[in-house]
Amino acid sequence: MRLADGPEPGQVIASVSGELDAASNPLLQQTLLAALRQAERLLTIDLSGVTFFGSAGVTALVWVSQHPEAAGKHVGVIATSRIVTGPLELTGLLLRLDVQGMPGVAAGPQDSEDRARR
Repeated sequence: MRLADGPEPGQVIASVSGELDAASNPLLQQTLLAALRQAERLLTIDLSGVTFFGSAGVTALVWVSQHPEAAGKHVGVIATSRIVTGPLELTGLLLRLDVQGMPGVAAGPQDSEDRARR
C-alpha cells in the first residue's frame, strides 16, 4: 500500500494491491486513516491491484467512508476488476460508494455513435 498526491489539489491516492483479507485489515485501516488525514478534500482508494477482496476489504471501505475524519471530504474508489466489484455489488455498496473504472460497463450513447462511424 502506498500513498501519493493526486492530480487534483487536495487529493490523496491510496494504491492498494494484493490480498485484502482479515490478516491485512489492520494495516489497511491504518493506511486508509493516514490517507484520510492527509487528504484535504478528496481521497481516492485505488484497488486496481487487488487480487483478493474479502469481507475485511468491504469492512475497511465502509469504515473509512463513515469515519468522522471523512466529514467534508469525498472518498472515491477505483475498482477495475470483478474481484472487487462483485463483493461491493453483493453488499449493496456499489450503489453507496463512488466507484469508478468498473469492468463490463456498457458504452454510453456517445461511444456507440463513435463506433458506428468507424
